[in-house]
Amino acid sequence: MVEEELEQMIRRREFGEGEQLPSERELMAFFNVGRPSVREALAALKRKGLVQINNGERARVSRPSADTIISELSGMAKDFLSHPGGIAHFEQLRLFFESSLVRYAAEHATDEQIDRLAKALEINSQSLDDNALFIRSDVDFHRVLAEIPGNPIFMAIHVALLDWLIAARPTVPDQELYEHNSVSYQQHIAIVEAIRQRDPEEADRALQEHLNSVSATWHAFSKNKKLRK
Repeated sequence: MVEEELEQMIRRREFGEGEQLPSERELMAFFNVGRPSVREALAALKRKGLVQINNGERARVSRPSADTIISELSGMAKDFLSHPGGIAHFEQLRLFFESSLVRYAAEHATDEQIDRLAKALEINSQSLDDNALFIRSDVDFHRVLAEIPGNPIFMAIHVALLDWLIAARPTVPDQELYEHNSVSYQQHIAIVEAIRQRDPEEADRALQEHLNSVSATWHAFSKNKKLRK
């Protein structure tokens, strides 16, 4: 009840953005509840991005960002990934999402943005023999694609989506990943070249070939790991 009432008060602008809420003691008296109920309500509002809580200060009203919205979904997403077919559904979501990103990039990316893609590609090439670095450079390459439209919601979705998928992948010996790294890098080259040529159809084709290859490779790794048990 406390959480719902406070949330409605914030949404009705009874407390403006940046304004401090009443103290815990005042909230306890207002709602006629104990301190645990007030603290639970404030913690829930913090998770929703509606308040900020700093040690020693009263809670302050804030505005939810794209990151806080996605964070609310994180637990459900990770649970869904553990279900049969969950990873495949998220891989399909990524394919649909990034397909739109590369088409947009081919049609609208500035020269500076294409240069950033090329720089990410260069770092990608320098980390082929270091799997931890390659994964980071791989994520950074795709993150540049998500940044091109300039929509913070796209960025938040993309960051979360890759984090969820990578966390769900099996642990694979380094030696088995080297060939996969090289193939991914060559596919990244094809994506950048299509964007540079302003060819959305080819960019989409190259992206789909890449992500389908990535999915097939990780499914094979997962299957082989189960067979070795």
